[in-house]
Amino acid sequence: MELSITPEARREGLMGRTSLGADEGLLMVFPQEQTIEIWMLNMRIPLDVAFFDRDGVLLEWSSMEPDGGRRIYASPRPARYVLEMNRGWFGRHRLQPGARLQIADAGGDPVAPR
Repeated sequence: MELSITPEARREGLMGRTSLGADEGLLMVFPQEQTIEIWMLNMRIPLDVAFFDRDGVLLEWSSMEPDGGRRIYASPRPARYVLEMNRGWFGRHRLQPGARLQIADAGGDPVAPR
């Protein structure tokens, strides 16, 4: 899992990638909850995007197609975390709103959300 914390890293996201491994993705962490908008500018692969609140609760996920950035995908309410995965990942794992995001360190100890 890649991590994007800075505004620059969040803005770049997965732009230009031609592939992702089956369980690879990008977690974007925002400094506080806010309405978040994601687009597919300069994307070459379809993705799923999920929005999580400050407590790590899944608000909504959507499937996205490369479209030159024409469509905007917005969080349904303020969110703090965005997870981008290969298209179909959330469906395969049967994740629905209310599921919880847990981020662990290399030793498996939870580090977020806090």
